[in-house]
Amino acid sequence: MHTRQLVTVAVVAVISVLAVACKKPGKAGDACKKEWATDCTDKKNALVCVSGKLEAVGCRDNVGCMDMGDGDDNCSNGTQNVGEPCKDEGNYSCSVDTKAMLKCASKHWTKVDECKGQHGCVSNAQGANCDQGTESVGAACTAQNEGNGSCTPDGKSLLVCRSGRMVVAATCKGMNGCRQAGNKLDCNQTLADLGDPCSDYEGKYACASDKKTRLVCKGGKMVKDRVCKSCSVMIEDVQCQ
Repeated sequence: MHTRQLVTVAVVAVISVLAVACKKPGKAGDACKKEWATDCTDKKNALVCVSGKLEAVGCRDNVGCMDMGDGDDNCSNGTQNVGEPCKDEGNYSCSVDTKAMLKCASKHWTKVDECKGQHGCVSNAQGANCDQGTESVGAACTAQNEGNGSCTPDGKSLLVCRSGRMVVAATCKGMNGCRQAGNKLDCNQTLADLGDPCSDYEGKYACASDKKTRLVCKGGKMVKDRVCKSCSVMIEDVQCQ
């Protein structure tokens, strides 16, 4: 009698262990307790506990999702989808298609910038950089892009992100106007008008539209330098005769 009871208890214990070992992971929307606990569902996907509920997240790096133990798995990501959970509030990243820059806000990735340029959104150790391509004056831009440039759609002006808006940094009235050359934006300002903005071109010359005046960039604006019989441009060399 006594022996038979011991055997029964042992069998029950084995069954209980097997039940725990075979326990399936939950699904998105299920309740959870440990904030940011992560469980792999397969090599490329995981469930993360966010504010008491499980949320799905993709693990898109080469490493994918690594099983490190219950609730401590590692989901490796370089790019994100809008709406996926994020832990580092205020950080920036790129969307999976690299066409947008995202920001971690309220525990989820939200889109803050369109990256329409040929380089799109590029992530690095410092965060994310967004090539905005062509933009219009007054278009919104993020603090992360402060100082980054863009050409206007007509190619006649170079814009720079300042205090959340794209503003005209320089007019580009010379040959080829404003265009992207490799990783840089090229603004040909060898032709200009009096008073034109010219940030970052301090000390450089331009011919005025009447071809009788040479202008120079001073204090961020084109001012009169001297009168010419003929002002001409040879490639980027401004000549006043």
